[in-house]
Amino acid sequence: MKIYNKKGFVAGLLWMAAGVFCLYQDAVDASDFLPQQIKSVVLSLVMLAAGLTCLARALSKSASREDKIEALDERSRLVRLKTNSLTLRVMGWARVAAMLAGLLGYLCTENLVFGCLFLFGGLSLALEAVVAIAAAVHYETHM
Repeated sequence: MKIYNKKGFVAGLLWMAAGVFCLYQDAVDASDFLPQQIKSVVLSLVMLAAGLTCLARALSKSASREDKIEALDERSRLVRLKTNSLTLRVMGWARVAAMLAGLLGYLCTENLVFGCLFLFGGLSLALEAVVAIAAAVHYETHM
């Protein structure tokens, strides 16, 4: 058997390992709450199915070829870039909203938890700005 897509093969192995681990945990440390047991087993089976699908596609020459063509398709790349851009913008505004909520919560209650929410939101925004500057410098010098 030849592996045509190594990344897909590794992803399949990881998904299968996670599914087997979850099934093992369900068997060893079973919950008394039946809906929780059902949810855990279904999640494990979904992970195993995803792993088997990735493995099957990685071992199939035609499926691996289709995956490579799909990954290199310009429209798919554009959609992925636009999706990532919109996600980054939305999450940035969500962090700003969480920061403002933390600041208002701290000012009203003087509870330190709200102050930490404001602090960590601000730190993550500052880190995002530093990474954006570093990425801009990198791409300006290498393109």
